[in-house]
Amino acid sequence: MKKLEMKFRNELGRIATLSVDYVRDDVTREEVETVMQSIIDKNVFQTENGKLKEIDSADIVSTDVVELI
Repeated sequence: MKKLEMKFRNELGRIATLSVDYVRDDVTREEVETVMQSIIDKNVFQTENGKLKEIDSADIVSTDVVELI
């Protein structure tokens, strides 16, 4: 499974992470930046430490599951 982890800085400068499971294989940096900026501009989420203020980073995380039983 691939997961997109979007990291933002909030009003106190702390990191807040939003994760999206099953991200497309062909997602681009530009698409992710556009979505992240839109989340900030539209004030979609607020953390316990305030509003999201800026983009910090984004990563695609791949995990493999090995069924044992």
